[in-house]
Amino acid sequence: MIRHFTARLIGTHFLGVFSLLACLALANWQWDRAHVYLPKIELAQKSFSELSPLRDYLPISSVGVSTQVTGTWQSSERIVLPNRIANGPGMANANSEQASTVDFGGPIGFWIVDILELADGSSLGVVRGFTENAELVPLATGSETISGVMQPGEDVPGLELANGINPLTTEMIVENSRTIAHDGYLIADSNSPGLIAVQPIFKEPPVQGLNWRNVAYTFNWIFFAVIVGLMWVRVAKDELQYAQLASITGDLSHDT
Repeated sequence: MIRHFTARLIGTHFLGVFSLLACLALANWQWDRAHVYLPKIELAQKSFSELSPLRDYLPISSVGVSTQVTGTWQSSERIVLPNRIANGPGMANANSEQASTVDFGGPIGFWIVDILELADGSSLGVVRGFTENAELVPLATGSETISGVMQPGEDVPGLELANGINPLTTEMIVENSRTIAHDGYLIADSNSPGLIAVQPIFKEPPVQGLNWRNVAYTFNWIFFAVIVGLMWVRVAKDELQYAQLASITGDLSHDT
């Protein structure tokens, strides 16, 4: 038994265990990511810290959930999104397999997105409302408490916006924020001066089963784990054979 834990083999075992655990951990992470579209049972209001962990993806269980945040507006960091309507679900293309022009059946204008800096120094994109004339909407200033509904970035797989609308993404919010930004954004449910409240695209977590791309990544990492395990066993066996051969050679030299 001792021969399986020589100085050389201890390093091999350590590298093998570390590599195997790393592959399995990455497989587990991809499997979790594959379930980003599972429905959520309860949509009760929750604290923002529960819904949006900083430096992480917005959990699917947070989509469509009401929350409340308090912070200070970054008044010079406004994002204006054109060619939109106040009815968010009406902008989603029902048939994403083919490009189509959708008659929105209502006024077309702008979404006003302002950046709120929270007490912990992080930033959150807030859709404050809809307007047909963005130039008439004053900049958001000072401190304010906002209630609203959490939404994922509009580049989320499975969402296709109609009429070539540019999506509101987390990357866009990050580029316009002074500090590290949360994934996704908040749609305010209160009326700001000169703005019409926007209806969120996702009023609850979307139900579309598994994300098969992440499922494929999961099995890729499991495959890598199998390869690592086989390589580990092979290297350990070779090392044992070399040690045994060296022992036999040493014994023969001693006898002569």
